[in-house]
Amino acid sequence: MRIRFSAVWLCMLAMLGMAQAQAQEAEKTQASWHFVTEPFAPYTDESKTGRATGPMVEVLETACAQLKRHCKIEVLPWRRALRLAQNGEVDGIFTVLDTPERRSLFHISVPVIDARYTLFAQAGANFRFDGDKQSLKGRSIGVYGPSGSSYALDQLTEGVSEVQKVLEYDNVSVLRKLAAGRYGPQGLALVNEAVALHLMRAEKLPGLQAAGTVKQFSYAFGLSRARVSAEEAKAFDAALIRLCSSGRTAALLKPYALPASACKGN
Repeated sequence: MRIRFSAVWLCMLAMLGMAQAQAQEAEKTQASWHFVTEPFAPYTDESKTGRATGPMVEVLETACAQLKRHCKIEVLPWRRALRLAQNGEVDGIFTVLDTPERRSLFHISVPVIDARYTLFAQAGANFRFDGDKQSLKGRSIGVYGPSGSSYALDQLTEGVSEVQKVLEYDNVSVLRKLAAGRYGPQGLALVNEAVALHLMRAEKLPGLQAAGTVKQFSYAFGLSRARVSAEEAKAFDAALIRLCSSGRTAALLKPYALPASACKGN
């Protein structure tokens, strides 16, 4: 009996070992993508345990689940994340704008979340942007970059003389310096409106007011052209379109009070 029991036990151990080896091999061969993003609340953020959070993360994870693809998401400072993505060292990056520069390096997905860039001024400032670019003449404008907002500011101030663009390391620095009068009496800041309002609440920054919308736009995902094929990018878009058309994207964004982009057709 002891010999028979030992033989059965050894057989079970051998089968368990084979199952574990097969599972590990399957995990290695499972299709996977490595994404990078930044702390960019309310769109993306990082938990205390280092996990990526936020509405863009939830949409991405849901799309990856549909595609049966493992998607690793790493939260990094934006400059490092962008450098890795531009060098083709990761498969994807978000949150990105659809610009010619981005399209040269990435497959830009269908739009996911609508947003807008807004000029901010010190509270009480007698300035309101109504679309007249020349009203920015002689002003110092703080902006976070390199980023979509700094690209938008370049477009906005093209052909306008005596505008000083002040590039900052992050959005909170932009808002703090504007509130402190560091950009001078004519100072302004160009910031994503939802981000600015979030930071003003979180950082308790008083003395600022919205001074006019500059641009409406949408955020998307960028898939590296060096690592992701056109067919894979098309399948990813199809998954995002299904999520949008089914109402799933809007449901994922609802707790964050952010608007989903209009659904693109297949």
